[in-house]
Amino acid sequence: MNKSIVLIFITMTFLVLLCFSLFPNDGCIAQAQEKKFLADVHAGKGMNCASCHKESPPKEKVPTDACVKCHGDYDKLAEKTAKIEPNPHKSHLGNLDCEHCHHAHKPQENFCTQCHAGFTFKSK
Repeated sequence: MNKSIVLIFITMTFLVLLCFSLFPNDGCIAQAQEKKFLADVHAGKGMNCASCHKESPPKEKVPTDACVKCHGDYDKLAEKTAKIEPNPHKSHLGNLDCEHCHHAHKPQENFCTQCHAGFTFKSK
């Protein structure tokens, strides 16, 4: 595993634990969760790298097939995000690969902004 990824994971874990111990309130928890990468969220649920990557050490990005096995197909994902306008899982581009927006070891991104400058999602 890449040493810099391990260092980032350890640092983020330490900061989250420090925040929780110093300020055990919902505001701190919400703030810490916003800064977590998907890998951290999955690790917090007891999953290791091989749970998604299927090889250790990981060599490739996680394919969308692995995501939908746990999170459900595109229709189920669209149901979960139905209160977001427009629904990010009901794209006019069809069923996009998850990694267009969701990244395990770097911040998430709004793929729509590649064509639609300034585009944001809103809660209904």
